Amino acid sequence: MSQVFLALLIHSHQPVGNFDHVIEEAYQKAYAPFLATLGSHPRIRVSLHYSGILLEWMENRHPEFFELLRQLAARRQVELVGGGYYEPILPSIPERDKHAQIRKLAEYLATHFGRPPRGAWVAERVWEPCLARPLHDGGAEYTVLDDTHFLAAGLEPSELYTSYITEETGASLRLVPSLKSLRYAIPFREPEETLRILAEGKGRDAALFTMGDDCEKFGVWPGTYNHCYTHGWLERFMKAIEDESSWLETTTLSDFLDAHPPCGRIYLPTASYAEMMEWALPTAASREFKACLEEAEHTPCGGLLQRFLRGGLWRNFFSKYSESNQLQKFMLEISRRHEEAEAQAPAQPENHRLLDEVQTHLLSGQCNDAYWHGVFGGLYAPHLRSALVRHLIKAETLLDQVAGPSGNPAPHIETKDFDVDGQAEILLHHPSYGLVARPADGGTVSSLRFKPAGVELVNSLMRRPEPYHELVRQKALTRDAPREGPASIHNHVWAREPDMAALLRYDRYARHAFRTYVFSATRRLEDFDYLRLGENGDLAGGPWEAVSSSARAGRLEFRRDALQRANGDDVRLYATKVLTSSTQGSAWQLACQSSLSQDSGRPIPLALGIELVFNLLAPDAPDRYFLAQGIRRPLEFRGEIAAPRLILVDEWQRVQIALDADPTPRWWIVPIETISQSETGFERVYQGSAILAVWKTGPAAWTKITSTLRVEITSLEDAPTARER
Repeated sequence: MSQVFLALLIHSHQPVGNFDHVIEEAYQKAYAPFLATLGSHPRIRVSLHYSGILLEWMENRHPEFFELLRQLAARRQVELVGGGYYEPILPSIPERDKHAQIRKLAEYLATHFGRPPRGAWVAERVWEPCLARPLHDGGAEYTVLDDTHFLAAGLEPSELYTSYITEETGASLRLVPSLKSLRYAIPFREPEETLRILAEGKGRDAALFTMGDDCEKFGVWPGTYNHCYTHGWLERFMKAIEDESSWLETTTLSDFLDAHPPCGRIYLPTASYAEMMEWALPTAASREFKACLEEAEHTPCGGLLQRFLRGGLWRNFFSKYSESNQLQKFMLEISRRHEEAEAQAPAQPENHRLLDEVQTHLLSGQCNDAYWHGVFGGLYAPHLRSALVRHLIKAETLLDQVAGPSGNPAPHIETKDFDVDGQAEILLHHPSYGLVARPADGGTVSSLRFKPAGVELVNSLMRRPEPYHELVRQKALTRDAPREGPASIHNHVWAREPDMAALLRYDRYARHAFRTYVFSATRRLEDFDYLRLGENGDLAGGPWEAVSSSARAGRLEFRRDALQRANGDDVRLYATKVLTSSTQGSAWQLACQSSLSQDSGRPIPLALGIELVFNLLAPDAPDRYFLAQGIRRPLEFRGEIAAPRLILVDEWQRVQIALDADPTPRWWIVPIETISQSETGFERVYQGSAILAVWKTGPAAWTKITSTLRVEITSLEDAPTARER
């Protein structure tokens, strides 16, 4: 009887910026018990992949885990697999950074475990053919990809029990298919189901059955801890595999590939796992694609049809979400500056030290999780987005230091299509701050980076329709509770609180700062909250003309004309907006001077509103709050405040934002809340607060409204803490 080989590649990763208690829970529920169970079955051999960020955490927090891992690696029961240190989506980062990510993890594994890795894990199995070259050049001999990739390349299902070889301009790489049947059976079905699948290899010559999947499914996913450990599934599984040693052998991937040549050459199309390619599509297309898959299931040749049905490209997330695109383009800009600085900076030890630091922060800012989302929140998690931006701002600040002493320079202004959307943005650079203005989107500001505190102050997210929102509407009122049981994470759907469907409202514009709203003077706060202001869309979201700019004065001037329908007639409106940015000491001062005029013999009653969006991350934390007239309010506050001065305080990030205006406005404040998916169900997520400074005037002043809105941003170390001045 021919031997059947089982190769398990178990992947473990935690995002940059994830909460320590979340990582600790994953450690206690999955990473530690899985390795302990494996250690008690020395005949079970596996390949393990840990991202560098997780290995660092384990080294510092749980040296006992590190020691056990060393022992298992030393006796060759475990093969440690490399990849990108901070788990980036490799096609989305520059070539030199691909090499740096792969090299950093390889060096870490060689230093701590005695040998460099021979394989590489590809994050989220996002494959593009060009990856063969950097993986090969980084020392990788093989990678594991989903069978989806191989079936799309034209292989038959019966041809998946082996390995193949590919190349990119002559650089070769072994490719191993990970079988969907195993991924869905382990650990969700009894061990006998896995044995039944493996028995299909009997009679074949050295049949290789491979599964590459997440360790979190062995304890973190709902119901799996009790299933795997309390009820003993993992122990039974390993015992069942051992009992079939007459025909079944577990192996590390390197050992199998050493002993068995590739079956042939193959070139895989761009792909990822099936769910990822569904999530990457635009929302409407995603629904249609899912309907096609379901229809194919019920046709006589459904399997044949599904084999060639593929969804979208991972990079589509940059099209779907302007916030993800801006983050990635900021990362690319830091990478470009880093490369330039390495080539041009004087060869001094201090510069080398600073540039090494820059690279660490840059690579950290490439961690994949906050650039996209699927069944987990990802992009919808503000703390993950802010962690990446914080690293990139630190890299930016260090690059400013490498560039030389700054004194008190004027801002540098650059006009270019920064985010490759076909429209020019205006970028202000200064050692204390960075700003991205968008004339084509209402003359707004999408990024306010305050470098002394290392924070991006906007960091919000537009509320958009998502495919899973229909499930929220169906499930939110049923009050479904989490169910214990070994079901795949893709099949768990419940709401963590009632009436979540009420949060499903969708923004007309991206959540940027200094957006101009002109609307009927009869509108109220509730209309702003429920997106029914009836504002002039041309002024709020249309393109504004960039009239002039001055680098020395940090001044940008925009102008826009629009028509306002009133009483059956069109009234022409003339709007101007002048943004100025300056520093005084360590404080960053911004001002928005607005003017709205009507061309009408009978001016209509209009209100002018300038919207600010700030996200200080924790809506109910006592160390983050609004302050006005001596009264503190949590960031989740919703209401109107009549006060000459409004302050936002973040004692955790050590930053304070003070707002005032002339004339004194009414401050309309509403939290921006989205519904996100997570392993524990649907949950409400705070994406910052929208603050609308509103000016309503009497009939005598309807012809023209002028206002000045001022923002002062200060580190708490340099400002009166939580105190009005």
